[in-house]
Amino acid sequence: MPKIHPTAIVDDQAKLADDVEIGPYCVITGEVTLGAGCMLLSTVHLNGPLTVGERCTFYPGSCIGFGAQDAKVKPGDITAGVVIGDDCIFREHANVHAASNDHTPTKIGDRTFFMANAHAGHDSQVGDDVVLVVNSGLGGFAEVQDRAILSGGTMVHQFGRVGRQAMTSGMTALTNDLPPYFMAVERNTVVGLNLVGMRRSGMSRDEIAAVRSAFSDVFRKHPPMNEMREMLEERAKDSRAVGEILEFIIKSKRPICPVGGRKITKSAENHLRPESTT
Repeated sequence: MPKIHPTAIVDDQAKLADDVEIGPYCVITGEVTLGAGCMLLSTVHLNGPLTVGERCTFYPGSCIGFGAQDAKVKPGDITAGVVIGDDCIFREHANVHAASNDHTPTKIGDRTFFMANAHAGHDSQVGDDVVLVVNSGLGGFAEVQDRAILSGGTMVHQFGRVGRQAMTSGMTALTNDLPPYFMAVERNTVVGLNLVGMRRSGMSRDEIAAVRSAFSDVFRKHPPMNEMREMLEERAKDSRAVGEILEFIIKSKRPICPVGGRKITKSAENHLRPESTT
């Protein structure tokens, strides 16, 4: 039987694994499913439709599954809700908003870590092993791929994308897309590669060397987009990681964050923007 504190309010529609623990003053509303080993410490609010995997922990004040911060969205509107993977942690006042549509939920992957006040907007797609540090936030429809780390106060614009194992410094603002393995600071400024993260992930020396070479020989030279893609396509023949960067750029609908704080003039922005949007 789930362990439910007498001050908690749990909707009859909720489906709880036998070992779920729900602490004081928690409120669960609607169709909420909690997997084995989940724990709500206190004053947690979960709103369905919401599916949570196993061994997730919710700290006081965290709110998951409420409607999008959009003036058009009203309480009770139909939504696909939120789906959360296994082994996730949501610290104090972290929040994830429900989808603004009725078919594709906001999704949070396995082993994600939302530190205090971290926010994922409606329709966001967050991968596995992602860390959102204190006060970081994702606009609606944002995408953050596996193992990315967003340091404190990082803000990702709506529809923005952050590639796998990318990393930001504190107080970074991203209105452009940040490719896999890149490190960004300030506003849309790439300053290097997440080499520590690459090594810790078990990435081979050859792959790391290939990414470093592409970064130095391609991205630092700021070629026009057509030339950049051609250069990366050639290098991708021998490197899966470079191929991943190329694929990310091809799919981007926004400009790519430039290396070294290069000022984005109108012509330069067109060079950095994928062909599909020029």
